[in-house]
Amino acid sequence: MRKIHLLASLLTVLITIPTGCAQLKPHKKSIEPLETFVPQNLDAASLDMKYAPKIESFVIILDASASMEDEYTGTVNKGHPKFTVAKDILMRMNNTLPEIDINSALVTFGHGFFKHADKTFIVYELTKHSRGLLENALNEASIPRGCSPAGNAIKDAKNLLLTSAGQKAVILVSDGEQLIGSPLTKAQDLKEMYGDRVCLYTIFVGNTAEGEAELRELAREVKCGFSVTADEIASSENMADFVKKVFLTAIPKQVSDVDSDGDGVYDKDDECPDTPKGAIVDSRGCWVVKGVTFEYKKWDIKEEFDSNLSNIVDVLQKNPDMHIRIEGHTDNIGSMEYNRDLSQKRALAVKNYLVGKGIHESRVFTMGFGFQRPIAPNDTEEGRALNRRAEIVPVK
Repeated sequence: MRKIHLLASLLTVLITIPTGCAQLKPHKKSIEPLETFVPQNLDAASLDMKYAPKIESFVIILDASASMEDEYTGTVNKGHPKFTVAKDILMRMNNTLPEIDINSALVTFGHGFFKHADKTFIVYELTKHSRGLLENALNEASIPRGCSPAGNAIKDAKNLLLTSAGQKAVILVSDGEQLIGSPLTKAQDLKEMYGDRVCLYTIFVGNTAEGEAELRELAREVKCGFSVTADEIASSENMADFVKKVFLTAIPKQVSDVDSDGDGVYDKDDECPDTPKGAIVDSRGCWVVKGVTFEYKKWDIKEEFDSNLSNIVDVLQKNPDMHIRIEGHTDNIGSMEYNRDLSQKRALAVKNYLVGKGIHESRVFTMGFGFQRPIAPNDTEEGRALNRRAEIVPVK
């Protein structure tokens, strides 16, 4: 008799499980591995843009209900369980998001037939975000089971964000199927509490038009945010765009911050752009025969300058396809004709040195400018000494 009562009780429990909590289903393992994803590097220094966080905190809500065990019929990772696809999309987002000062929390709902239908699980509360934190939490997320109390999860997110004073975001990843817990009402409550300081973003990982429409309606209710599908943001480029819109503010770099050729002279002051890596430049950003000075009316190169000239040899050896032009210059004492000839001899002296160190002569051109291009006043001896120089210009 006791066994009969026990069996009857078990049947009663099974019968009372709502249809929306889904039934036990055989799990089909996907044959193909998950698609490879290479994130765009938003941490990298850009020539004209850098990024700062636009929000202080965000909460991810992950649907772990039984319907998420069904195979995904979309494009990205087709045939895998929707739950696997959802976690992969979050991994892509996590790996694209640069390491910025921002807080995150993770909430899931579902996970079991014999838990309360309104059960949610706060995986971790609001804390300083890191890629490793979210990655570990997603890897340890249990298999999908049970009902879909999305409304209660949105309520959890609302409460978790109470400790955050700045802008906030809630990201709901779901198939939108049979959501319970009055999610629309809870979204309204979220908006009422935080107003313009909160946005709701929904990511649809499902197979039905009804589920997609359900998530779109939730995003519209908060009046800040938007709804996308997993397929729409799966690519590297589209995921980077999603991350920028949700998390980041683009700040154009000031011209004073930009050094395009990496020679240590900012573009606004660089009179000689595109100098090769490793070249020694002067305060104008021009590749010079650093430290080499020519005596008045002389063009010979003294041995004491060997170490300085070795920089040019080193750069040319590391860039075997590079050609250069050596430009000779003089002070303004004497005629233009005389000084143009003298400047040409100074350029040739440098070329002969490089050729003597193994640089093929076909890679080196010379030109003499006389006193046409001074870099210092010629009315002092110091200024004239600076003008008796040679400069190196890469030839494309």
